Amino acid sequence: MVLAKLFSANRSRLKPSQVLSLADLDLRLDVISDRFKATVNRLIEQFSVARASLDLAAYRAERTNTDSPAALPDFPDFRDSGYQADLRRISQMDRAEEFRMARRHEFLRSLVRSCLDKQRIDAASIDDLMKRPAREIIAAVRARPMPRRLDAAWVELMVLQLDELRNLYVEGALYIVLGTVNRYRGLGVDTADLIQEGNASLFQAIDGFDWRRDVRFRTYAQFWVHQAVLKMLYNNSRTVRLPIWVQKVLGKIRRTQEAGRRDGQELSHAEIGKRIGIPAEKVSWVLSTRRYAVSLDAELSRDDGGSLAQMLPDERLVPIPDSIPPGNLQEALAEAMADLPGREQGILRRRFGLGGTEPQTLGEIAATLGITAERVRQLQNAAIEKMKRHGKTRQLQAYVE
Repeated sequence: MVLAKLFSANRSRLKPSQVLSLADLDLRLDVISDRFKATVNRLIEQFSVARASLDLAAYRAERTNTDSPAALPDFPDFRDSGYQADLRRISQMDRAEEFRMARRHEFLRSLVRSCLDKQRIDAASIDDLMKRPAREIIAAVRARPMPRRLDAAWVELMVLQLDELRNLYVEGALYIVLGTVNRYRGLGVDTADLIQEGNASLFQAIDGFDWRRDVRFRTYAQFWVHQAVLKMLYNNSRTVRLPIWVQKVLGKIRRTQEAGRRDGQELSHAEIGKRIGIPAEKVSWVLSTRRYAVSLDAELSRDDGGSLAQMLPDERLVPIPDSIPPGNLQEALAEAMADLPGREQGILRRRFGLGGTEPQTLGEIAATLGITAERVRQLQNAAIEKMKRHGKTRQLQAYVE
């Protein structure tokens, strides 16, 4: 009796503008896989005649859990607490819900493809459109004449419902991304960026998933999430991007080196190449690409807090030796001290070694002149002040490094 009722419900005709619940749709699609395609084609024709639609709003309200947030044991710790709160309110799909959602998606996708085909859009263009956002599909629908048996507003509604169903499908599977992201945290890419990339990969997983293979969507989607997260790391964890194959070989080399160190030996390039199956020359070349970027603002290990940028030469400046005008330093010194008394000139020459001799201390000069060292210092400072007062020191600035 129960089977008879189910069979009768499955074949019941749709009323004009009827809004079906997803539970009712599941009942109509609940057939063996060999009959699924024929059932979908028959149901598409019924939807087209009745201008029927799906009650996706009720399903979203049912899946949104505001009373008891879902437990996410693998949830990574990152800054966007709002995202965490929203995700915990969405119920995770179990195995049965994954297969039901896959059948719903295949039905709506086939319905939209059927509408585009009736508008005489070629198969290649339809394949391309089905990968695009709903607004672009609607623009393509409006750009072509609509057959009499199709209602333009209903076709656009079906496109929007396909887009909404895909969103619901992805939302129920967002938890799949978290475990993979946890494995690759702290490798140079922000956790939120990894989560976003993993979430986007779920759309690819939905398009490629085949529920007939009796494999869980979670198992299938984890491959796509893993590939998306790795690609994000390969392309963004370095300032200077390396090809993905080079980074993969670097990973193999690093693991081989670590295995060798655990055995108490430092492997040569030839030994590494032999273990991973590539020539030693290729090992050397790949290792030569292992360079790391350093910020110019990075502080040096010095007490003055200087940065690396302060230690680099400024190529815009003319080198000091090239900036010195042609001339003779000895002649310039003689001209600068020409107005000084002879004793003061002698003190300056001996004190600073201006005559090519070694500089002498105040005490040595004082012993030679028969005066005190303090008097020598006073005469030295007085001579320098006279040269500054008369502007004699300006002509010596060009010789100062």
